[in-house]
Amino acid sequence: MPRLKRNITLFEATMYCLCVIIGAGIYVLIGIAAGEAGNVTWLAFLFAALIAGCTGLSYAELSSKMPYDAAEYTYSKEAFESKKFAFGIGWFKLITAIIAAAAVSLGFGGYFSGLFSVSPLIGAILIVLVALFFNIYSVKSTLKISSIFVGITILGLLLIIFTGLGHIGSIDYFDFTFGWGGLFTAAALIFFAFLGFEDVANLSEETKNARKVLPKAIIISIIVSTIIYTLVSLVSISVVPWNELATSASPLTQVAEVTMGSSGSLLMSIMALFATGSTVFVLFFAYSRMVFGMAEKGSLPLVFMKISKKKRIPYAALICVVIITILFILLQDLKFVVSLTDFGALFVFMTVNLSLIVLRYKKSHLHGQFKVPLNIGKFPILPAIGAVFSLYMLTKLNWIVAILSLLIFVIGVVIFNLFIEKKTSHF
Repeated sequence: MPRLKRNITLFEATMYCLCVIIGAGIYVLIGIAAGEAGNVTWLAFLFAALIAGCTGLSYAELSSKMPYDAAEYTYSKEAFESKKFAFGIGWFKLITAIIAAAAVSLGFGGYFSGLFSVSPLIGAILIVLVALFFNIYSVKSTLKISSIFVGITILGLLLIIFTGLGHIGSIDYFDFTFGWGGLFTAAALIFFAFLGFEDVANLSEETKNARKVLPKAIIISIIVSTIIYTLVSLVSISVVPWNELATSASPLTQVAEVTMGSSGSLLMSIMALFATGSTVFVLFFAYSRMVFGMAEKGSLPLVFMKISKKKRIPYAALICVVIITILFILLQDLKFVVSLTDFGALFVFMTVNLSLIVLRYKKSHLHGQFKVPLNIGKFPILPAIGAVFSLYMLTKLNWIVAILSLLIFVIGVVIFNLFIEKKTSHF
């Protein structure tokens, strides 16, 4: 069976992380966050960054010790020694992530519709097909294009920051209009904007010197995205009142119109196309590798291990991800999809943090080239904080979302019991 090529560098891995993180979330969800947190929206971003940072460090240490695809599946399987539970986690991560890809595609479709006066569905399906083409054509091309796109995306956010700096100081940034409850609810929703750093762990088998490169890429991407998000949120609520941002379908476009004039609105719409488009590109890249990794370990049908002989692309896994994404695009409910994705991500992050804690004691012989700082003996403090806050944030999401999310997890366990367990007894 042909193997995946190891040709991804630190720069490409870091840009890949940033491309997924700095995408649709900040362009769409800042308005939703403002409606929940008011003037402390910026603090909600910092709180979400705290969870992402603690969990990112856990991913960094775990990827350094176990640089394999299907990262969450591998970590939970090694920690809790249950293929059934590990499959449930991998399945949960995969399905909710694909739903997120559908949401981002719909975000692209919305901006595309505004610019070209066509149905949002046309734009959404168009970006899916374009992303499929480039993912099949070349791994290097996909990452290079994504690097260019993320550069344009960040440029758009920097324009918002620099053109709006003069407005900072115009409001009370510690006015808890909706109390701490509103702050935490906003943080739970906008956590979507930070998702992506964990996906770099699924590039382990295609990265040069993965044990060193992946931890660095995770840490750098979280630091950069946190700084940009915090500044953008501070400028946004300074330029446009939070209650107006909350009702806007394109909040950053509204901010740009104030800071840059009428041309700013068009410019930010174009920037948003690059932001959402680049996110779709790399989501397909990451989750096709996750499907490949789970198939490689016997937890999905072996058909998903098929790799093209010339390009070494896991084309069967990629096509599967694309089909599921298109099916979820038809739902067209952004807020619901974001909440569903957040619940899945927080549940998985809680598990990853707990996995690191367990592995520190159960398999202390595992060594890598990165270790989470701040420890009491073997006990890692930051992953513990990440696990506790992840659990707390789960309680801030809608109960319907919680039930449907747990149903997805249960379906994964049932699939494992019915179709996979007997076939994978040799793994």
